[in-house]
Amino acid sequence: MISRVGISSLVLALVAMFASSVASAASITPGTYRLHNHPDGDVNPPPYGIRLDELYNISPGNDVFTLDFDDAQSNVTLVYDGASTITISGVAYGGIDGGATYLNDNHLGLYQIDFVYNIGVGLAGGDDDLIVIPGANMQNFGSITALNPINPTFGVAKTLFDVRDGNFSFRFGDEDNDAGHRGFAGISGWGWLGFNGNAHPGAADDFLFTAELIPEPASAMLVLVGLSAAIIRRRR
Repeated sequence: MISRVGISSLVLALVAMFASSVASAASITPGTYRLHNHPDGDVNPPPYGIRLDELYNISPGNDVFTLDFDDAQSNVTLVYDGASTITISGVAYGGIDGGATYLNDNHLGLYQIDFVYNIGVGLAGGDDDLIVIPGANMQNFGSITALNPINPTFGVAKTLFDVRDGNFSFRFGDEDNDAGHRGFAGISGWGWLGFNGNAHPGAADDFLFTAELIPEPASAMLVLVGLSAAIIRRRR
């Protein structure tokens, strides 16, 4: 059993190690991030983390299609390897945006998202955000697959690709000078997508989400040790 002195020493050592790693971080921390809806989506509600207008053409006008990353059935993550690859994958719930809620039709349900940025990934000039540079336009790929058995495209993967808009096709971070993206102070991810062979299928087709780093085991250990130390103090 670890003594109080031993726990205190361990806590101090882990805190110092953690503080040092944070202080030395010059860019986005490599690891796995849990993705959430961004609060400033243009067609929110319903809230969403990805928008793919005209994924399904169900009317003469622009059909808005979104997925809710925070639904109880959803689990979407982003993995950054610390070098040149960003992988977005998981399952999310959504369908055709009918206004305040989704249309209750056969397009409503779960979708598998898989996307890999491995061409042109690097640091934004003068900032610590990650970007996918303009030269990588339409060179990064992924897919979206309907998982609802009554969906007319059930099990058929539709190919997605990145589309440059301005100086990049995707950006991950908190903007220049850590000001945050569209009113959200933490880390966001945003970037433009094409599908069905079309770079601009609908009025808007893009990722727009916030991201929360999932602690590594060492960080989780730090939390547990802190709780243990707090319990010991209470028992004195």
